[in-house]
Amino acid sequence: MATIQDIRALELRIYEAVGEYLNAPDAYDKPVLHVYLDSDEMVHRAEIAENLPVSDDDGVYAIESVVRDGDEGREPDVDSISDIANSWVFLD
Repeated sequence: MATIQDIRALELRIYEAVGEYLNAPDAYDKPVLHVYLDSDEMVHRAEIAENLPVSDDDGVYAIESVVRDGDEGREPDVDSISDIANSWVFLD
């Protein structure tokens, strides 16, 4: 059974992955956000991957969809991140 803490944990994983990308955006060729269920551990994962075709249904999101311009420059878009996490984790 999924809980609100599971959603928050996935939000944090996505936020951290996007933050790592923003710290070194030039280190990636064609970055995308990849969200998936690790079936071995039954935990949702989030990572920045490269050269994957964007397909929200498969958990691959354009990096621009999770980044916004903030007061201090580019930053993770917490609203988009929350939407993605909520589409992956369902409360029973």
